[in-house]
Amino acid sequence: MKKILAVALALVMMLAVSVPAFAVDIAADGGTGESVVRTSTQNEDGEEAAGFTVSIPAENIVPWDATSTDFQYTVTSQLAPNKAVRVDVDDPTGDLLMTDTNGLTLAYWIQNSFAVMDGPVVDAQACTFTVCVDTEAWDAAPVSAYSDTLTFTASIVDV
Repeated sequence: MKKILAVALALVMMLAVSVPAFAVDIAADGGTGESVVRTSTQNEDGEEAAGFTVSIPAENIVPWDATSTDFQYTVTSQLAPNKAVRVDVDDPTGDLLMTDTNGLTLAYWIQNSFAVMDGPVVDAQACTFTVCVDTEAWDAAPVSAYSDTLTFTASIVDV
């Protein structure tokens, strides 16, 4: 008996799934009703719609003897309210040394090493960071092609 009742209840539940839900029935001439229209935070593919893009240059060239050189990257975002994108620029090793093929080094530092966007929706905002090399470091370095790798880290923060 329990099995029959379980099968009957399962069948009734399956049939109930196909019944559309209506908020209001209008049955009188001139009658009115209301329906809610709302957005989803997912796109048509079912993926989260909020997101951002940080476009960084592949290479940044510092002229010889330049004590400061400005470089730019671009941020575009569309996020939830009270959210923003923060971008940090840093040397992943933490030593801030450019090295040549012979192992010689040139010390530098970064000015404006992070930026926080002005809000959740940003349309291609250019951000500037500056690579600085002290005069003393230039004077002590043999002329060579020095390089280092910078890491850009982007995160969503509360504002």
